[in-house]
Amino acid sequence: MKTVYAALLFYLTLFLAPGLAKADAPVENAGPKENIQIIVTTNAITLDTNFAGRNVYIAGVLENADPQLRRQGRYDIIVVMEGPVRPMIMREKKRKLGVWVNADALAFTAVPQSYAMATTREIRDITSPINYKRLGLGLEYLPLRAESDDEEKAKLFRQELIKLKLHQHLYSENIGAVTFGSASLFSANFKLPANIPVGHHTIHAYLFRDGEFVETVTTELEIVKAHTAYAIYRFAQDNPVYYGFVAVFVAIFTGILGRLIFRKD
Repeated sequence: MKTVYAALLFYLTLFLAPGLAKADAPVENAGPKENIQIIVTTNAITLDTNFAGRNVYIAGVLENADPQLRRQGRYDIIVVMEGPVRPMIMREKKRKLGVWVNADALAFTAVPQSYAMATTREIRDITSPINYKRLGLGLEYLPLRAESDDEEKAKLFRQELIKLKLHQHLYSENIGAVTFGSASLFSANFKLPANIPVGHHTIHAYLFRDGEFVETVTTELEIVKAHTAYAIYRFAQDNPVYYGFVAVFVAIFTGILGRLIFRKD
């Protein structure tokens, strides 16, 4: 753990030196408002065929904090890593005559493909449900907009969507994953699953003082596939019909080639 904080201190010193200098300066009675700054220790992650998940560290600094409040642990930080947002259709299946069939469906207009939240302590102890709802923070208050006026139906399908994402390890809430290594330096550790979606990921850090929201800051992370794999992936996404034809052709060709190689004379 000491090695991790040493690395984080290096990043913060390199990129946030002006802010750190300002935080160390004497504060007048009407001092500046508390604020935070964050960086991600890598700006891009490349996925190859052997990718099995990895850790990503977010380094941050709390500036202009009240020394007494800081000693009493009355500052809290929540860090959220949110993946690409896409439409999604949830389908309800029912068993009829021994066969599973689609019974109902509901479309959601903007669903984060991944969502991970890290906190300094228990979610309920940081701030009020009103603030969580206003900020759209946490799985309970994640703003998933359904194309339906039926509130009960939307609530049921929303719950199933979150269950599915949790089962796929794409959604998570990690209590205590934001830790302070010193009075002002903090870090958040995220474990990226092997199936992390490719694309633009946004990282938000939220600062709370005595349960009240103070501010939020944002940084970014790109997740891309290795060149060859990414080219195939993009072709499949942009041209699904042609990709299907190519896949069938390759399968047939491979089968014929195998028979020619292993046939008995």
